[in-house]
Amino acid sequence: MNTSTLKIRRLAFLLLGTVGVTNYSEAATINASGCSQSDVQSAIDRAASGDTVSLPSCSADWGSKVSIPGSKGITLDGKGSTITGAVDVTQNDATSTRVTNFNFTSPKSVYFHGSPSSATARLDHSKISGGGTAILIEVEGNAPVLIDHNELSGGGASEMIHNYGTWNESGWNDDVTPGGPTMVFIEDNTFNNTGASGSPAYFWGTSAVQSYYSARTVFRHNTLNMTQVDQHGTAGMVGARWWEIYENTFNVVENGNQSNYMAIRAGSGVIFNNHKAGAQNQGAGTIELVEEDSGYPASYQIGRGKNQSLDPAYVWGNDSSMRVGSNSSNVQESRDFYQSAKPNYKPYTYPHPMVSGTTGSTGSTGSTGSTGSILPPSNLRVY
Repeated sequence: MNTSTLKIRRLAFLLLGTVGVTNYSEAATINASGCSQSDVQSAIDRAASGDTVSLPSCSADWGSKVSIPGSKGITLDGKGSTITGAVDVTQNDATSTRVTNFNFTSPKSVYFHGSPSSATARLDHSKISGGGTAILIEVEGNAPVLIDHNELSGGGASEMIHNYGTWNESGWNDDVTPGGPTMVFIEDNTFNNTGASGSPAYFWGTSAVQSYYSARTVFRHNTLNMTQVDQHGTAGMVGARWWEIYENTFNVVENGNQSNYMAIRAGSGVIFNNHKAGAQNQGAGTIELVEEDSGYPASYQIGRGKNQSLDPAYVWGNDSSMRVGSNSSNVQESRDFYQSAKPNYKPYTYPHPMVSGTTGSTGSTGSTGSTGSILPPSNLRVY
């Protein structure tokens, strides 16, 4: 057997998951030489898809963004570093990009850009604080993104996560799979409104997430301290398309006055099994479904779906103190929304497969998750 044939056979065994082959290594770890923007960017530039870029656990004030290009999917591990600055991620279509273990101390700290065909990107186990009124994370392109196990803090009227969808109405012209994987998943995070104080302590419309322009958002298993969930549909705007909001806990501080737990202003979806905790709410504390344009049906309004067809929303199983209602004449119960479970709906796998280390798929009739044991070729470095 000649040398070339032997190498080919060894590589074939590698891709089948065989262990013990000596002429390869798995994805590499690239250690940044320092914590400056240039040090971290240089390490990213040297990395290949599947690699991890690791910071040396330090502090820095970056004068410009660190960028992860769409040509590679990597893990950027801050190792607990405190950073004033931003990471800009263009998602890769084959390999996931992950940003983890940072302490960001400035607004607009993480950006995700992608498309529905992108590999899921992830931001996890980080702290982001924006001081006053702040946007902390921006997502665009209706790409799959997972934001999990983070602590986000902003002052009164902050809008901590912005999901911009497609920036136009194109996302209203295609199908949505309820319980499907191609969404922005926001799960197991804590959201703090640092501006809620005094007597009464107003919540100032502070939002954990605001979604726009055909966005699809799954918001689940989060803790919100004097913050709301907002799905945008301001008069004349292209509103959010689809939302799934469930198993969240809304904490009210002593003497807290919170008018809305949710301000749902466009699109359709499901809202269920959410809970109120903490002190008695001095405000209305509603799950509000509202339309800010006149006429029926208004474009993008509650209960509309693909190509503006009727697609009612469903709200059920939330705490009794979380009153459901609409003060809009063109958003009516038993037509545009129902206070009952959505027929045949099943949520996507929880925890998200990227958290549990599984691969999963789902549809409107169910969900599955299975452990994967063979690394995809994009995660291997062959020498």
